Amino acid sequence: MVRNIFLMMGVFISSVVFAQITISSSDMPNADDSIRVSITNSIGGLDPMLSDTNYVWDFSALVPNAQRFEKFDSPLTFNSPFNLLFNPLNTSYGKNNYTFTTIPLPGVSITAAYDFLKESSSNLKQIGAGYTVNGGPIPFLYSSPDYIYRFPMNYSDTDSCDYKYGLQIPTIGYYGQTGHRVNLVDGWGTLITPYGSFQTLRIKSAIKAIDTVYATNFGIGSNIPRPLKYEFKWLAIGSKIPVLQIDANVVGGNLTLTNVQYMDSLRAGVPQVGISENASDNFNLKVYPNPCIDNFIMHYNLSKSSVVKVSISDVLGKTSTLIYTERQIAGAHQNSIKIGDLGLSSGVYLLKIQTNDSQKVQKIIVSR
Repeated sequence: MVRNIFLMMGVFISSVVFAQITISSSDMPNADDSIRVSITNSIGGLDPMLSDTNYVWDFSALVPNAQRFEKFDSPLTFNSPFNLLFNPLNTSYGKNNYTFTTIPLPGVSITAAYDFLKESSSNLKQIGAGYTVNGGPIPFLYSSPDYIYRFPMNYSDTDSCDYKYGLQIPTIGYYGQTGHRVNLVDGWGTLITPYGSFQTLRIKSAIKAIDTVYATNFGIGSNIPRPLKYEFKWLAIGSKIPVLQIDANVVGGNLTLTNVQYMDSLRAGVPQVGISENASDNFNLKVYPNPCIDNFIMHYNLSKSSVVKVSISDVLGKTSTLIYTERQIAGAHQNSIKIGDLGLSSGVYLLKIQTNDSQKVQKIIVSR
């Protein structure tokens, strides 16, 4: 009898430990979030199609080629002409699109792309975009939004949408795209990356898109099918962005990787793309002792008078505590921070110091 009870307890505990998670809108980004990711061009021969229940995806051997921040800008920061179409009433945040594909239209040069997104308790959708075309910014709304996620997300959930947009490019012509997205939560389990291990839901998205182009100068236009695109995303509770995302196109019947990125901490010796605030470490931040028990001392320098914000969060950025925000003069600064005042238990945390134009993140270990 006692043995049977212990067996039943073991089965129950296992079911709790390895039960699938549910992803909701609370696990998505907020305006002003900034999350470091590492970028690589190889997954070491692993097959991103593989997925199952209580599965283990081991991507611990990924080697980063570069790092950058995924930044989610508040609508209050949008400049003209983007703020004419996108504002706090219809937009939750905007972000750079680093993986856009050049428009197949003669005489068109695109140097940047930007996505505008709206988040609600039931979905996350892209409602518009902005291109820098031939040196000029052109914002446009989707006539039908692209639903990236629908909430809550659980294993075996599936959904689809048809999105559409188009824009007139003065003196050049017209460009538009229609697409069909199918999202399937095709697995759950443990994901391992160089950053750590995470309990995740795996979402596979298949996207079929057709470009419509018209060149005014030539008086011709056509519809151009794009290759079938797959997005493989692993989401964790509070991760805000995929802990790992792999994008690939189907070319000649084979998957061709187009983007691989994963959440990460600062890696010494890895190029920092667009991260001037960490490339030269403007603050010259030093934290000691580290690991710490009762308190730690942070020492840093300011090149000019600035409003300084110091905060600390867990490694996923899920729980963040503001330590202080104040204007400080240029020069050296030193502060002693009491662990007890922050309510921190033993673990690994991220200490962030930031000004309007710089920021630095330092990993600290609390051992109590």
